[in-house]
Amino acid sequence: MNDKLVNIVFILLLVWLVSTPCAACTTFMLAHDGESVVGKNHDWMVDDGLIIVNKRGVLKTAAYGKQVKGRPAEWVSKYGSVTFNQYGRELPSGGMNETGLVVEEMTLVETRYSEPDSRPAINSLQWIQYQLDNFSTVAEVIASDSNVRIISGMGAGLHYFCTDSKGDSAVIEFLNGKQVCHIKDSLRFNVLTNSTYTDSVSFFEKHEKKEPHPMPIGNASSSRFIRAASMVEKYNLESSKPLIDYAFDILSNVSQGIPTKWRIVYDLKNFRIYFQTYGNPQKRFFDFNSFDLSCEEPVKVLDINVNFKGDVTYHFKDYTRQINYDLIRKSFKKTSVFNDLPEAVLKRLARYPESNLCTQ
Repeated sequence: MNDKLVNIVFILLLVWLVSTPCAACTTFMLAHDGESVVGKNHDWMVDDGLIIVNKRGVLKTAAYGKQVKGRPAEWVSKYGSVTFNQYGRELPSGGMNETGLVVEEMTLVETRYSEPDSRPAINSLQWIQYQLDNFSTVAEVIASDSNVRIISGMGAGLHYFCTDSKGDSAVIEFLNGKQVCHIKDSLRFNVLTNSTYTDSVSFFEKHEKKEPHPMPIGNASSSRFIRAASMVEKYNLESSKPLIDYAFDILSNVSQGIPTKWRIVYDLKNFRIYFQTYGNPQKRFFDFNSFDLSCEEPVKVLDINVNFKGDVTYHFKDYTRQINYDLIRKSFKKTSVFNDLPEAVLKRLARYPESNLCTQ
């Protein structure tokens, strides 16, 4: 395959990839007595993934191509982060940075990103990495819309749930080409599924008015939102169970069984991240502050399906292009619309992170 055709397929891949990375997920924030956690169910057809320690002081240019109108975003990472990646390094589905900012994505079919304009562009998964690299607060994430735009693509888009160490949360959506945010008084519930936030709250309010109003069952976005929001409210009113345990209870309640590949809980106070996977349901965790975030040191990674339990902090190993390629190859092979991609395209995606340079 010639270089021009590889480039075209690569860009089409990025556009399609970021359109439907997560079929039906649930994210929430639970806070109590000065502590807060964020929980996320990652529901998808692929279980493979890497947990990646990303470094500060790295000069980056967004994954892009000549076929996309405009210019790619460029930045130097201010903060280190830990992310959960399924389709390669620099394209995370979510993560937390060293300041305690958490950003997670969920599919939203109503998404419509803005048309090309004077702002530099980035794809909707790398947008997560951009936020974690650059900002410490929800307010900064929201304000970044004036500096960068998400590439408009085909199919479903994403909306985002963000929380910072101050306890602020936001739902960020892109509707009719404009950023729409729900924060503070307009954020009644710190919960997000796969409907617009406005519709989700409407579902909950209609449920409240029913007499009696038994808890809805099933995997619909509205049902998962109502159950998760109800459990968050219930904890604040009456539960004395530890936050981490209760967060996993919520994730279990809104689990979809086999499609729920990962369960992740971020402890924002103690900078500890817990996770379970469908293939290994044992609860594992690692301590964020144990990692060296200088870009002069090797990037560390961990197979999310590692066959251990408990503390896995010291099972992270040095990143290599081969590790990235192996993940990309497995994940794309298991993704029906991508399982016959040319090797040249997969290899290009695997080596993309090497275009980023340490500035320290």
